[in-house]
Amino acid sequence: MKKIIQVLNNIVPLSDQDCNSLNEILNTVYLDKGEYWIKADKKNHNVAFIDEGYLRKFYVKEGNEITDFFYFEDDFSADLPSILGGTNPMASIIAMQQTTLTTFSYHHFNELCKQSPTLEHLHRLIIEFTFLRFYKRSVSFILQTPKERYYDLIVSYPDVFQRAAQYHIASYLGISPQHLSRLRRQKDIS
Repeated sequence: MKKIIQVLNNIVPLSDQDCNSLNEILNTVYLDKGEYWIKADKKNHNVAFIDEGYLRKFYVKEGNEITDFFYFEDDFSADLPSILGGTNPMASIIAMQQTTLTTFSYHHFNELCKQSPTLEHLHRLIIEFTFLRFYKRSVSFILQTPKERYYDLIVSYPDVFQRAAQYHIASYLGISPQHLSRLRRQKDIS
């Protein structure tokens, strides 16, 4: 059984039929470091589950990359706004190391949901989780200081500090690399 089935089964218990139906739409994709999973302005209606490695989502503004998210093992990655809105993605998602993905078509998954109330429920839970995660990120830029966002990142995604480049982390937090260095020194002192 693929790792994705195990993770989904932990969210909502799946029947053998649900597992078999899911297995029929799953594919494996291997990305080398620097290879794009999703490229801005290029349609991609697939969802990826990260088996191994990690991805970084970023926007380009005035020639600068602005990191929006890191996707690590056992997480899902897609550009839902473009899939749901029928538009081209505005962001790119790139492999930051050799990465293995299990992918499926969002459309094919929706078709399975029509046949299975359990999969429909699972789909709703994943969408709700995704919404809450990005809502929390948006609100953090309104209500929190950079220092508070930094401490939240330490608690929520401690792996990011071992795996991601400092300037990507700083960009994600909305601060300069120098400010990130100061925050790290303050944490080490306290």
